[in-house]
Amino acid sequence: MKPENNKEIAWINSLKGGCIILVVLYHVVLPGYANTIDYLTAGTLPAKIWIAFNDTLSPLRMPAFFFVSGLLASNAIINRQWKQVFTSRVTNLFYLYFLWGLIQWLMIDGVSGEIMGKQLSGNLNAAWAATPAEFIKLMLLAMSSSWYLYALALFFVFAKLFHRFKPALMLMAVGLNYAAICNVIPGWGPESLSQYFVFFLFGVFYSSTLIRWSEWHRGNGWRWATLIALAAVHALLGLPESIFMCTLAILFCIAACRLLNRLFTLRWLNWTGKNTLQIYVLHRIFIEFFGMSTILFATGHDLFSSQAFSMLWAVAFPVVMVGVCIGCSVAVWTLLNHGPGKGLFIYPRLLRMKLHG
Repeated sequence: MKPENNKEIAWINSLKGGCIILVVLYHVVLPGYANTIDYLTAGTLPAKIWIAFNDTLSPLRMPAFFFVSGLLASNAIINRQWKQVFTSRVTNLFYLYFLWGLIQWLMIDGVSGEIMGKQLSGNLNAAWAATPAEFIKLMLLAMSSSWYLYALALFFVFAKLFHRFKPALMLMAVGLNYAAICNVIPGWGPESLSQYFVFFLFGVFYSSTLIRWSEWHRGNGWRWATLIALAAVHALLGLPESIFMCTLAILFCIAACRLLNRLFTLRWLNWTGKNTLQIYVLHRIFIEFFGMSTILFATGHDLFSSQAFSMLWAVAFPVVMVGVCIGCSVAVWTLLNHGPGKGLFIYPRLLRMKLHG
Protein backbone atom coordinates (compact mmCIF):
# COMPACT_ATOMS: atom_id res chain seq x y z
CA MET A 1 0.00 0.00 0.00
CA LYS A 2 1.45 3.32 -1.03
CA PRO A 3 -0.06 6.48 0.48
CA GLU A 4 -1.51 8.69 -2.24
CA ASN A 5 -2.04 12.02 -0.51
CA ASN A 6 -1.21 14.06 2.56
CA LYS A 7 -4.25 12.84 4.47
CA GLU A 8 -3.11 9.26 4.08
CA ILE A 9 0.40 10.17 5.22
CA ALA A 10 -1.03 12.08 8.19
CA TRP A 11 -2.72 9.10 9.81
CA ILE A 12 0.38 6.97 9.29
CA ASN A 13 2.50 9.56 11.08
CA SER A 14 -0.14 9.83 13.82
CA LEU A 15 0.02 6.08 14.37
CA LYS A 16 3.83 6.10 14.45
CA GLY A 17 3.81 9.07 16.83
CA GLY A 18 1.34 7.39 19.17
CA CYS A 19 3.38 4.18 19.14
CA ILE A 20 6.69 5.86 20.02
CA ILE A 21 5.03 7.74 22.89
CA LEU A 22 3.63 4.45 24.20
CA VAL A 23 7.04 2.80 23.87
CA VAL A 24 8.63 5.56 25.95
CA LEU A 25 5.81 5.30 28.49
CA TYR A 26 6.34 1.54 28.73
CA HIS A 27 10.04 1.99 29.47
CA VAL A 28 9.28 4.72 32.02
CA VAL A 29 6.68 2.68 33.90
CA LEU A 30 8.29 -0.76 33.80
CA PRO A 31 10.24 -1.50 35.81
CA GLY A 32 11.52 1.73 37.44
CA TYR A 33 8.23 3.42 38.33
CA ALA A 34 6.60 0.08 39.15
CA ASN A 35 9.34 -0.68 41.67
CA THR A 36 8.46 2.42 43.68
CA ILE A 37 4.96 1.22 44.58
CA ASP A 38 6.25 -0.44 47.75
CA TYR A 39 7.52 2.96 48.96
CA LEU A 40 4.29 4.88 48.37
CA THR A 41 2.27 6.06 51.38
CA ALA A 42 -0.53 7.26 49.06
CA GLY A 43 -1.52 6.91 45.41
CA THR A 44 -1.20 3.16 45.16
CA LEU A 45 -4.36 2.93 43.05
CA PRO A 46 -3.24 5.48 40.39
CA ALA A 47 0.15 3.75 40.23
CA LYS A 48 -1.46 0.37 39.66
CA ILE A 49 -3.70 1.92 37.00
CA TRP A 50 -0.61 3.17 35.13
CA ILE A 51 0.89 -0.32 35.27
CA ALA A 52 -2.35 -1.95 34.16
CA PHE A 53 -2.68 0.61 31.35
CA ASN A 54 0.79 -0.34 30.13
CA ASP A 55 -0.03 -4.04 30.27
CA THR A 56 -3.33 -3.52 28.46
CA LEU A 57 -1.55 -1.79 25.58
CA SER A 58 0.81 -4.72 24.97
CA PRO A 59 -1.23 -5.98 21.97
CA LEU A 60 -0.94 -2.54 20.38
CA ARG A 61 2.47 -0.92 20.83
CA MET A 62 4.88 -3.06 18.84
CA PRO A 63 2.35 -4.84 16.55
CA ALA A 64 1.13 -1.46 15.27
CA PHE A 65 4.69 -0.16 14.99
CA PHE A 66 5.75 -3.16 12.91
CA PHE A 67 2.56 -3.06 10.84
CA VAL A 68 3.13 0.53 9.76
CA SER A 69 6.84 -0.21 9.17
CA GLY A 70 5.89 -3.07 6.86
CA LEU A 71 3.38 -0.85 5.09
CA LEU A 72 6.08 1.76 4.40
CA ALA A 73 8.55 -0.94 3.26
CA SER A 74 6.13 -2.83 0.99
CA ASN A 75 7.04 -1.06 -2.26
CA ALA A 76 10.77 -1.56 -1.65
CA ILE A 77 10.23 -5.25 -0.86
CA ILE A 78 7.90 -6.12 -3.72
CA ASN A 79 8.81 -3.77 -6.57
CA ARG A 80 12.39 -2.53 -6.23
CA GLN A 81 15.75 -4.18 -6.88
CA TRP A 82 18.17 -5.07 -4.09
CA LYS A 83 20.75 -2.56 -5.29
CA GLN A 84 18.16 0.23 -5.01
CA VAL A 85 17.21 -0.48 -1.41
CA PHE A 86 19.94 -2.48 0.33
CA THR A 87 21.88 0.51 1.67
CA SER A 88 18.83 2.43 2.92
CA ARG A 89 16.75 -0.47 4.19
CA VAL A 90 19.35 -2.93 5.48
CA THR A 91 22.84 -1.46 5.90
CA ASN A 92 21.50 1.76 7.44
CA LEU A 93 19.41 -0.10 10.03
CA PHE A 94 22.20 -2.49 11.03
CA TYR A 95 24.59 0.47 11.27
CA LEU A 96 22.23 2.45 13.51
CA TYR A 97 21.44 -0.60 15.64
CA PHE A 98 25.05 -1.43 16.47
CA LEU A 99 26.14 2.22 16.71
CA TRP A 100 23.41 3.15 19.19
CA GLY A 101 23.76 -0.14 21.01
CA LEU A 102 27.38 0.82 21.65
CA ILE A 103 26.49 4.40 22.62
CA GLN A 104 23.80 3.20 25.03
CA TRP A 105 26.21 0.69 26.57
CA LEU A 106 28.87 3.36 27.08
CA MET A 107 26.41 5.90 28.45
CA ILE A 108 24.13 3.70 30.56
CA ASP A 109 26.65 1.25 31.98
CA GLY A 110 29.81 3.32 31.73
CA VAL A 111 28.40 6.64 32.93
CA SER A 112 25.07 6.11 34.68
CA GLY A 113 26.15 2.84 36.25
CA GLU A 114 29.39 4.29 37.57
CA ILE A 115 27.67 7.36 39.03
CA MET A 116 24.58 5.72 40.50
CA GLY A 117 25.72 2.16 41.03
CA LYS A 118 22.28 0.82 40.13
CA GLN A 119 20.13 0.17 37.08
CA LEU A 120 16.41 0.60 36.54
CA SER A 121 15.89 -2.81 34.99
CA GLY A 122 17.08 -6.21 36.05
CA ASN A 123 16.49 -7.61 32.55
CA LEU A 124 19.43 -9.02 30.60
CA ASN A 125 20.33 -6.19 28.22
CA ALA A 126 23.35 -5.23 26.12
CA ALA A 127 23.27 -1.81 27.79
CA TRP A 128 24.40 -3.51 31.01
CA ALA A 129 26.80 -6.04 29.50
CA ALA A 130 29.74 -6.86 31.76
CA THR A 131 32.24 -7.47 28.94
CA PRO A 132 32.61 -6.62 25.23
CA ALA A 133 32.02 -10.29 24.37
CA GLU A 134 28.75 -10.30 26.31
CA PHE A 135 27.77 -7.03 24.65
CA ILE A 136 28.27 -8.48 21.15
CA LYS A 137 26.42 -11.68 22.06
CA LEU A 138 23.42 -9.80 23.44
CA MET A 139 23.36 -7.43 20.46
CA LEU A 140 23.27 -10.37 18.04
CA LEU A 141 20.42 -11.89 20.06
CA ALA A 142 18.43 -8.61 19.77
CA MET A 143 18.65 -8.16 23.53
CA SER A 144 19.27 -4.45 23.29
CA SER A 145 17.13 -1.39 23.91
CA SER A 146 17.40 -0.64 20.16
CA TRP A 147 16.25 -4.11 19.09
CA TYR A 148 13.45 -2.67 16.91
CA LEU A 149 16.03 -1.42 14.37
CA TYR A 150 17.64 -4.86 14.24
CA ALA A 151 14.25 -6.46 13.78
CA LEU A 152 13.36 -4.12 10.91
CA ALA A 153 16.56 -4.97 9.05
CA LEU A 154 16.12 -8.74 9.53
CA PHE A 155 12.42 -8.62 8.67
CA PHE A 156 13.11 -6.64 5.50
CA VAL A 157 15.76 -9.12 4.35
CA PHE A 158 13.55 -12.17 4.93
CA ALA A 159 10.47 -10.55 3.43
CA LYS A 160 12.33 -9.50 0.29
CA LEU A 161 14.12 -12.82 -0.14
CA PHE A 162 10.93 -14.84 0.12
CA HIS A 163 8.11 -12.45 -0.90
CA ARG A 164 7.30 -14.63 -3.90
CA PHE A 165 6.50 -17.45 -1.45
CA LYS A 166 3.99 -15.46 0.55
CA PRO A 167 1.83 -18.35 1.87
CA ALA A 168 4.85 -20.25 3.22
CA LEU A 169 6.34 -17.06 4.65
CA MET A 170 3.11 -16.16 6.40
CA LEU A 171 2.72 -19.67 7.77
CA MET A 172 6.24 -19.55 9.19
CA ALA A 173 5.60 -16.13 10.76
CA VAL A 174 2.37 -17.31 12.37
CA GLY A 175 4.16 -20.37 13.75
CA LEU A 176 6.90 -18.17 15.21
CA ASN A 177 4.28 -15.91 16.78
CA TYR A 178 2.61 -18.82 18.55
CA ALA A 179 5.96 -20.18 19.67
CA ALA A 180 6.76 -16.77 21.19
CA ILE A 181 3.46 -16.18 22.99
CA CYS A 182 3.56 -19.76 24.31
CA ASN A 183 7.02 -19.04 25.79
CA VAL A 184 8.73 -21.72 23.74
CA ILE A 185 11.52 -19.43 22.55
CA PRO A 186 14.18 -18.55 25.19
CA GLY A 187 15.37 -14.98 25.67
CA TRP A 188 13.28 -11.84 25.32
CA GLY A 189 15.20 -10.72 22.21
CA PRO A 190 14.63 -13.82 20.03
CA GLU A 191 11.11 -14.05 21.49
CA SER A 192 10.33 -10.49 20.36
CA LEU A 193 11.70 -11.10 16.87
CA SER A 194 9.56 -14.22 16.58
CA GLN A 195 6.42 -12.60 17.95
CA TYR A 196 6.32 -9.51 15.74
CA PHE A 197 7.49 -10.69 12.31
CA VAL A 198 3.93 -11.55 11.33
CA PHE A 199 2.76 -7.96 11.88
CA PHE A 200 5.52 -6.60 9.66
CA LEU A 201 4.32 -9.01 6.96
CA PHE A 202 0.74 -7.85 7.49
CA GLY A 203 1.97 -4.36 6.63
CA VAL A 204 3.91 -5.55 3.60
CA PHE A 205 1.27 -7.80 2.05
CA TYR A 206 -2.11 -6.94 3.57
CA SER A 207 -2.04 -3.26 4.54
CA SER A 208 -4.71 -2.31 1.97
CA THR A 209 -6.95 -5.11 3.25
CA LEU A 210 -6.55 -4.13 6.90
CA ILE A 211 -7.13 -0.47 6.10
CA ARG A 212 -10.42 -1.42 4.38
CA TRP A 213 -11.37 -3.57 7.37
CA SER A 214 -10.72 -0.63 9.70
CA GLU A 215 -13.46 1.46 8.08
CA TRP A 216 -16.59 1.93 10.17
CA HIS A 217 -19.41 0.45 8.11
CA ARG A 218 -21.81 -2.47 8.38
CA GLY A 219 -19.96 -4.62 5.87
CA ASN A 220 -17.00 -4.94 8.23
CA GLY A 221 -19.12 -5.92 11.23
CA TRP A 222 -18.76 -9.66 10.72
CA ARG A 223 -14.98 -9.31 10.34
CA TRP A 224 -14.66 -7.45 13.64
CA ALA A 225 -17.03 -9.91 15.32
CA THR A 226 -14.97 -12.87 14.10
CA LEU A 227 -11.72 -11.32 15.32
CA ILE A 228 -13.29 -10.50 18.70
CA ALA A 229 -14.53 -14.08 19.08
CA LEU A 230 -11.15 -15.58 18.16
CA ALA A 231 -9.34 -13.14 20.46
CA ALA A 232 -11.70 -14.08 23.32
CA VAL A 233 -11.07 -17.79 22.79
CA HIS A 234 -7.31 -17.22 22.85
CA ALA A 235 -7.59 -15.10 25.99
CA LEU A 236 -9.54 -17.89 27.71
CA LEU A 237 -6.73 -20.25 26.72
CA GLY A 238 -4.23 -17.94 28.41
CA LEU A 239 -2.97 -16.22 25.23
CA PRO A 240 -4.11 -12.58 25.62
CA GLU A 241 -1.57 -11.21 23.10
CA SER A 242 -2.81 -13.38 20.25
CA ILE A 243 -2.59 -12.41 16.58
CA PHE A 244 -6.32 -11.71 16.66
CA MET A 245 -6.20 -9.32 19.63
CA CYS A 246 -3.23 -7.50 18.09
CA THR A 247 -5.00 -7.25 14.73
CA LEU A 248 -8.07 -5.78 16.44
CA ALA A 249 -5.86 -3.21 18.14
CA ILE A 250 -4.25 -2.30 14.81
CA LEU A 251 -7.65 -1.91 13.10
CA PHE A 252 -8.95 0.26 15.92
CA CYS A 253 -5.89 2.52 15.84
CA ILE A 254 -5.99 2.93 12.06
CA ALA A 255 -9.63 3.99 12.33
CA ALA A 256 -8.95 6.29 15.30
CA CYS A 257 -5.95 7.98 13.66
CA ARG A 258 -7.84 8.58 10.42
CA LEU A 259 -10.81 10.01 12.30
CA LEU A 260 -8.66 12.25 14.51
CA ASN A 261 -6.86 13.66 11.47
CA ARG A 262 -10.19 14.52 9.88
CA LEU A 263 -11.34 16.30 13.03
CA PHE A 264 -8.14 17.94 14.29
CA THR A 265 -4.76 19.24 13.18
CA LEU A 266 -2.39 16.85 14.93
CA ARG A 267 0.81 18.62 13.95
CA TRP A 268 2.76 17.79 17.10
CA LEU A 269 1.80 14.10 16.97
CA ASN A 270 2.47 13.81 13.25
CA TRP A 271 5.81 15.56 13.65
CA THR A 272 6.68 13.06 16.36
CA GLY A 273 5.68 10.25 14.02
CA LYS A 274 8.09 11.54 11.37
CA ASN A 275 10.91 11.74 13.92
CA THR A 276 10.63 8.45 15.76
CA LEU A 277 14.25 7.39 15.16
CA GLN A 278 15.95 9.99 17.34
CA ILE A 279 13.40 9.53 20.13
CA TYR A 280 13.74 5.75 19.96
CA VAL A 281 17.54 5.61 20.13
CA LEU A 282 17.97 8.35 22.74
CA HIS A 283 15.07 8.04 25.18
CA ARG A 284 16.40 5.00 27.04
CA ILE A 285 19.55 6.88 28.04
CA PHE A 286 17.50 9.70 29.59
CA ILE A 287 15.17 7.26 31.34
CA GLU A 288 18.17 5.65 33.02
CA PHE A 289 19.68 9.04 33.94
CA PHE A 290 16.59 10.91 35.11
CA GLY A 291 14.52 7.93 36.26
CA MET A 292 17.20 6.43 38.46
CA SER A 293 18.38 9.80 39.78
CA THR A 294 14.87 10.88 40.82
CA ILE A 295 14.14 7.52 42.44
CA LEU A 296 17.43 7.59 44.34
CA PHE A 297 16.82 11.20 45.40
CA ALA A 298 13.26 10.47 46.55
CA THR A 299 14.22 7.38 48.55
CA GLY A 300 17.41 8.96 49.90
CA HIS A 301 15.48 11.96 51.27
CA ASP A 302 12.55 9.86 52.49
CA LEU A 303 10.13 11.83 50.27
CA PHE A 304 7.76 8.90 49.86
CA SER A 305 6.84 9.21 53.54
CA SER A 306 4.91 12.32 52.50
CA GLN A 307 1.44 11.38 51.29
CA ALA A 308 1.27 14.51 49.11
CA PHE A 309 4.55 13.63 47.38
CA SER A 310 3.55 9.99 46.99
CA MET A 311 0.25 10.95 45.38
CA LEU A 312 1.95 13.44 43.06
CA TRP A 313 4.55 10.84 42.12
CA ALA A 314 1.94 8.15 41.47
CA VAL A 315 -0.19 10.39 39.25
CA ALA A 316 2.32 12.59 37.45
CA PHE A 317 5.70 10.83 37.25
CA PRO A 318 4.95 8.80 34.08
CA VAL A 319 3.59 11.79 32.18
CA VAL A 320 6.38 14.13 33.27
CA MET A 321 9.14 11.60 32.59
CA VAL A 322 7.77 10.78 29.13
CA GLY A 323 7.72 14.49 28.30
CA VAL A 324 11.22 15.03 29.67
CA CYS A 325 12.72 12.05 27.84
CA ILE A 326 11.08 12.90 24.51
CA GLY A 327 11.98 16.58 24.88
CA CYS A 328 15.61 15.80 25.74
CA SER A 329 15.87 13.30 22.88
CA VAL A 330 14.63 15.86 20.36
CA ALA A 331 16.88 18.57 21.85
CA VAL A 332 20.00 16.39 21.68
CA TRP A 333 19.16 15.33 18.14
CA THR A 334 18.73 18.98 17.13
CA LEU A 335 22.16 19.82 18.57
CA LEU A 336 23.95 16.82 17.08
CA ASN A 337 22.32 16.54 13.68
CA HIS A 338 24.76 18.86 11.92
CA GLY A 339 27.92 18.17 9.93
CA PRO A 340 29.65 14.97 11.16
CA GLY A 341 26.89 14.57 13.77
CA LYS A 342 24.49 13.53 11.03
CA GLY A 343 26.42 10.27 10.93
CA LEU A 344 24.84 9.37 14.26
CA PHE A 345 21.41 9.16 12.67
CA ILE A 346 22.08 7.91 9.14
CA TYR A 347 24.67 5.64 7.53
CA PRO A 348 27.39 8.03 6.22
CA ARG A 349 27.43 6.53 2.72
CA LEU A 350 23.67 6.87 2.49
CA LEU A 351 23.98 10.49 3.61
CA ARG A 352 26.51 11.14 0.82
CA MET A 353 24.23 9.43 -1.68
CA LYS A 354 21.37 11.71 -0.66
CA LEU A 355 23.53 14.83 -0.82
CA HIS A 356 24.77 13.97 -4.29
CA GLY A 357 21.61 12.28 -5.52
